[in-house]
Amino acid sequence: MENKEQNFKRVYKQSKDKIYRLCLGFMGNKTDADDLFQEVLIKVWNNLDTFRNESNIDTWIYRITTNTALLTLNRKTKLNKKEINYQPNIPHYDIENLNSNDKELKVKKLYKAISLLKEIDRLIIGLLLESCSYEEISNITGLKTSNVGVRINRIKKTLNKKLK
Repeated sequence: MENKEQNFKRVYKQSKDKIYRLCLGFMGNKTDADDLFQEVLIKVWNNLDTFRNESNIDTWIYRITTNTALLTLNRKTKLNKKEINYQPNIPHYDIENLNSNDKELKVKKLYKAISLLKEIDRLIIGLLLESCSYEEISNITGLKTSNVGVRINRIKKTLNKKLK
């Protein structure tokens, strides 16, 4: 039988890339994504003993990531509103000054476009990019499976417009 540390290492190894991409999709920039990633891992560690194996561990981790990201974004929004010179929380990429290939540039543009979506749409597209089924997305978001499909089509159209 695995102890908590072994279990965490296994879960971390299998899920770290998915978690990080989801964090990046929510936060829109590497610095904030790194902070969110750390916070999610701490919550996974602290709550690993409470996971009951009633669902896929990835679904459980996506839920933790989503809840943590939404709390973080809400905190940031409240802090920004308190500032005198309010600046909207729009992630910034200095695309013009990048020394990278076209593929990397397209990925950065995609993440920027995703970061401009509504929170629920960012979550849905992030989960879809992680190859989650409509049913898994439904379980994580609380939306009906049919609604997930409709939203995904709308999100794709929106992203296509933003990327042209």
